Amino acid sequence: MQGTRASLRYAKALFETAKSRAVVNDVYKDLEFLQSILNEKTEFFNIIHNPTIKRNTKEILFSKIFKNRVHDLTMEFLLLLLKKGREAILTEVIHHYTELDMEDKGVLLAEVISAKPISENIKKDIKNKISANRNVQLSEKIDKSILGGLIINIGDSQYDASVRKKINNVKRAFKL
Repeated sequence: MQGTRASLRYAKALFETAKSRAVVNDVYKDLEFLQSILNEKTEFFNIIHNPTIKRNTKEILFSKIFKNRVHDLTMEFLLLLLKKGREAILTEVIHHYTELDMEDKGVLLAEVISAKPISENIKKDIKNKISANRNVQLSEKIDKSILGGLIINIGDSQYDASVRKKINNVKRAFKL
């Protein structure tokens, strides 16, 4: 929980600074680039999360890798995270920054979890039910453990209409 609050504070600070310098989209592209590296390169992920590697070694590594590839503000931010020992929350910061950017643009982010892929018609219906007057961006995730139905996450809210949830509710009712 502490990492989540800290990552939100760092993301807000980065977003507000980027907004004041009119480089929100540049920083967003940089963060997408960083996220792709974190997802693909396990060695890089391990280096970031390894507490035995000294901070100045990480700073030198980050500078060599990203100096000419990312915007100056992004580089300053990465070095700040390293200086404060918060590099482990980089993935969470990127996630929160994306949410802040989408919110600023009036886009509502929603995650749909289902047991199998859902059709475009169902996605369209979900978008309309969530908000008829706002742009809704859906991300789909497959989780066979929910057995059927849907779980929809929008910000801090969750609508759980999964079969797993209904089975658990029945089990709980019979235990009383």
